[in-house]
Amino acid sequence: MKIKLFGTEIYISFLFCAVLCFMLVVDRTGLIIPTLFAVFIHEAGHLLAMYAADCQPRTVRLIPTSVQIIRGFSPKKHGEIAITICGPAANIVLFGSLFANYLIFGSQQSLKFAILNLVIATFNLLPVHGLDGGTLLTVVISKFTDIYKAESIVKIITVVFALAIFLLGVYLWASGTVNISVFIVALYLAVCGLVKK
Repeated sequence: MKIKLFGTEIYISFLFCAVLCFMLVVDRTGLIIPTLFAVFIHEAGHLLAMYAADCQPRTVRLIPTSVQIIRGFSPKKHGEIAITICGPAANIVLFGSLFANYLIFGSQQSLKFAILNLVIATFNLLPVHGLDGGTLLTVVISKFTDIYKAESIVKIITVVFALAIFLLGVYLWASGTVNISVFIVALYLAVCGLVKK
């Protein structure tokens, strides 16, 4: 499905809708909707920064593994850094608001959602390809070498991260604690590191 909003084409894949519906049906934790809201806030931070930097996105694609934002042109390096930081920053602002609510009113629900936003911000700041931290690291490294070498270095770091998280999953499994999400994260990072754009 495609819609046009403020000059930006928004593409929502059928598989994205199917995965979303499946997750909502099987969710027993009550965290899917707050997680989706936190992801929405994260991406809204990026989009608002793009509009502020006069770098309007051409297309926003919602697919099962990620939200892809395709720009008409790439901003200068300082603009790229600002746009990249605004996603995690939006989650950190929401974390601060929810944590303040917890401190004032003692709401355990606010604490749970605050931690969720902090986790999303922290995860996105990992220095791996496909995440905001990887984009920041690529920009920094490209100051000392060309962009292609910078991307290659970040992809190598990504594969190392994926391997480390996979080994953590194996260790947890051997210790009697099976956590399938650790293997899913390792697989996701491996794909980010090995698949070309």
